[in-house]
Amino acid sequence: MAAATLRNGLRDASAGAICWVLSAAYCLSFAALIFTGPLTPFLATGVAVTFLSAAVGAGIVAWRSSFPFAIGGPDNATSAVVAALVAGLMANLGAAGGATGHPLGAALILMGLVTAATGLLLSGLGLTRAGRAVRFVPYPVIGGFMGATGVVMILGAAQVIADHRFNLANIALFGGGEVLAKLAAGAAVAVVLELLLLRWRNVLILPGVLAAAIVVTHLLFRARGIPLAEAQTHGWMFHPSPAAALSSPWALSELENFPWGALPNLAGEFLAVMFVTTISVLLNSTGIEIATKREASVDRELRAVGLANLVSGALGGLVSCLTLSRTILNREIGAAGRASGFTVAGLSAGMLIVDPGFLGYVPKFALGGLLFCTGGRLVLRWLVHSARRLLPLEYLSLLVIAAMIINFGFVAGMAIGIVIGCSTFAFSAARVSVIKFGFDGTEYRSALDRSAGDMALLARHGGEIQGMALQSYLFFGSASRLQEKVKQLLATCHDCRSLLFDFRLVTGLDSSASYSFSQIKDAADEAGAQMVLT
Repeated sequence: MAAATLRNGLRDASAGAICWVLSAAYCLSFAALIFTGPLTPFLATGVAVTFLSAAVGAGIVAWRSSFPFAIGGPDNATSAVVAALVAGLMANLGAAGGATGHPLGAALILMGLVTAATGLLLSGLGLTRAGRAVRFVPYPVIGGFMGATGVVMILGAAQVIADHRFNLANIALFGGGEVLAKLAAGAAVAVVLELLLLRWRNVLILPGVLAAAIVVTHLLFRARGIPLAEAQTHGWMFHPSPAAALSSPWALSELENFPWGALPNLAGEFLAVMFVTTISVLLNSTGIEIATKREASVDRELRAVGLANLVSGALGGLVSCLTLSRTILNREIGAAGRASGFTVAGLSAGMLIVDPGFLGYVPKFALGGLLFCTGGRLVLRWLVHSARRLLPLEYLSLLVIAAMIINFGFVAGMAIGIVIGCSTFAFSAARVSVIKFGFDGTEYRSALDRSAGDMALLARHGGEIQGMALQSYLFFGSASRLQEKVKQLLATCHDCRSLLFDFRLVTGLDSSASYSFSQIKDAADEAGAQMVLT
């Protein structure tokens, strides 16, 4: 038995080591995505923070998840929204002339705040067993957010490669020959990576493509006689950074210098991080459940990821999530126990003592190409392939929400998403008739035994009784349609004397429906009919 336990442990550790290779590649790309622009000189710190977050996320998720083979850590969608949040903070610092403090300290505090807040939300949802409530979010709203996140990641990849933020004001900067060459190189990496991933399912493809891009780039530079320092000066390579000394971001001096007044302007992106992380936990746990045929406990996953983010937030780390691709890959390799996740955590923690000087040998377009590929996959899944699964109105809603987020930010996207989601639901629900069937006194009678004379009387005057059996929930949309139907009935049935409504199958009604019935009563009185509710 001891030998079997050792054998299983080695199997899980080996699977975890393989998954860590993939996780490390993602961590480098996420660090480059977030620590760009004014934060580029602090990329080494960004790499350390990302691997620290990966260690915390992988360790706690492996410990607390309902999937013993689960792999946690920074994920693509959440990292893209965090990058947008940090970019917004840097824009506020730039507008203030940098007078509000050091950009690195401010960025770490903001990441710690949003990570801790996300952890509180997830833990609260898990502890109150409210995880299933997330399923009530309309699919177009989820799709719009996730699709826009993919676009944000693609734009972030362009900034990583070109050192310029992609927007209308800077569009001319992307027309230069050297910038276009860098973007083309990144696109080539993305295309090669996507083609290989479509053809084969192998954990070594992603790090292999990145390694090949690094080797080929250095060979080309050497063949053309371009020294490494010149390539770094021209922006093809990252500049080497000194070793990062991680410390708590909650120092009093940093807190005093933090631009607290900028937080209201960042509220949309702040809430978007929390929303996207919550949705990602739900979608990823469902995806793992389907792929592995093992039932998931959504509330337990929320508690596990929530705890990981609380710890990571206290350390100034990034938002972590239950990852989909790495968890499924870990299971397919053969992992069955929690040792695989602990292995990922241990190897990620080990990266904190590695000299970050290796970043000076990494081409920017290699990591940018990985971001292009990841963002493109999100766009294809949520903005393109959704067209086959949604009704035209729902798909149009999804595109509008995504466009609003891309052009006006997550606050506008949230607002329009709520409005469109409610409007679409009301429109769709109103199309379902609340009239189960209509009847009159000649064809729909009680079970009481009657004499032949009474039956003849009902046959002659039964048309004076008109009724409707109602169903479902009555609200402003469906009640309005009911009111129109009643008006048509009274206009065509001039001898109606009793208008009966059967509420046995009605589950409820709102105030607008009550007002509609008062208008129906007025119409019935005007037609000389008595309204009866039963």
